[in-house]
Amino acid sequence: MKKRVLIVDDEPSVGEMLQTILEAEGYEVGITYDGPSGLAEIEKHPPHVLLLDFMLPGMDGIEVLCEARHRWPTLPVIIITAFGTPELSMKANKFSVIEVVSKPFDTDKLLALIAKATQ
Repeated sequence: MKKRVLIVDDEPSVGEMLQTILEAEGYEVGITYDGPSGLAEIEKHPPHVLLLDFMLPGMDGIEVLCEARHRWPTLPVIIITAFGTPELSMKANKFSVIEVVSKPFDTDKLLALIAKATQ
């Protein structure tokens, strides 16, 4: 069975690039472009790991993370953002995020994080 990764990122180019990379690695991939759609997709097709952008329309990444933790407390989450700050890292750690990865990200490092999260 393929492991499923859900990407929630408002930049279609980032989502499509990640989808190409992850599918080449054998993952099943879903993409949404805003927080509410991401939560609905988790409900319909539960992923093994969530790649969550911080800056999203509708709800920011922390709001999505709060709701996801409430509804799916064991879902592994990796935050990807171009706006990483120590404050964001502190908030993310409160919600047991695997890691906050800054854009542009190191693909090999991100793949290693995803592989570890889906074991």
